[in-house]
Amino acid sequence: MKKYGVVIFIVIIFASVWMLSSFTKSHTQNEAFNYLVKIQGYKPSEIYSVETQIGKAPLVSTQVIFKDETNARYFYKKEQDKIIQYSQAPVKGVDDGAYNYKHKEKK
Repeated sequence: MKKYGVVIFIVIIFASVWMLSSFTKSHTQNEAFNYLVKIQGYKPSEIYSVETQIGKAPLVSTQVIFKDETNARYFYKKEQDKIIQYSQAPVKGVDDGAYNYKHKEKK
């Protein structure tokens, strides 16, 4: 009987972690999208994709690709309750520093 209790406890822990990470990704992705539309003034139709992932550093990162620049991706994170753009990179390959990113924000 104790084995079942341990198994149920482990399943509940894994399910809780999965639900929390899903909520965090969804919430952060919505915040980044709203930041782009409401604060930066982009139209939703100008945004090709928005995808949030949980990784190492920063822990939660959102990658955005714009329709007029599908060869570049921009990275956003939440810092001190604000969404900020912290990096950009080509979709394929390595950034050689020569490319002029259209949507790079001034810091």
